[in-house]
Amino acid sequence: MKVLAIDTAGWNSSVALWEDGQELAFQEQNAELDQASRLPQLVKQVVGQHPIDQLIVNSGPGSFTGIRIGLAFAKGLAMGLSLPIKGIDGFTALYVSLECPPNILILIESRRQDIFGKRFQNGTPHPPQSFTREEVEKIILSPTPPLLAGRGASSFLSNLSYKEVIPPWKGAQALAYTFFKDPTIATEALPFYAREADVTYKPCLSNL
Repeated sequence: MKVLAIDTAGWNSSVALWEDGQELAFQEQNAELDQASRLPQLVKQVVGQHPIDQLIVNSGPGSFTGIRIGLAFAKGLAMGLSLPIKGIDGFTALYVSLECPPNILILIESRRQDIFGKRFQNGTPHPPQSFTREEVEKIILSPTPPLLAGRGASSFLSNLSYKEVIPPWKGAQALAYTFFKDPTIATEALPFYAREADVTYKPCLSNL
């Protein structure tokens, strides 16, 4: 089975092609301002002439726009090629790719005054939430502090002392690894937001 994984939930776009648990190709670009136009080219470079059997996409959390771009592109590709598509959230993909440590807090950058986080203790996931720096600092200073992992942790927690673990896979690689590790983790490809998007509705008033 060949699986194409797509991750645009962060501020890098990455695409990975795996077959039976082994990586065939991987590309990653910093495409914060141009994800929609660069993603098709990344996919073309990675896929080449390979047939695809399954699509996996990062469902979030992360960049609101990035999540929508990844899901929309993956669903369009799946429809055009008549392929099954599944989603895996970034928290779970990172947790599984780290071989499920017993006590870990995974943090995902939000580019705001908070950070998205989810803690796993002895295989039990806590509900995802948005953390302030003070809340994370309190967890770090607890009697049994977790390991930390995830993009954005180092910059968000500068000048604090903690134990961090670096994942062996990046972006789309972690999605593909997780799918081959346990395909049942993949679910319907729906957007997963840790909090509501920062969108304000302003009605359009016509001049009468």
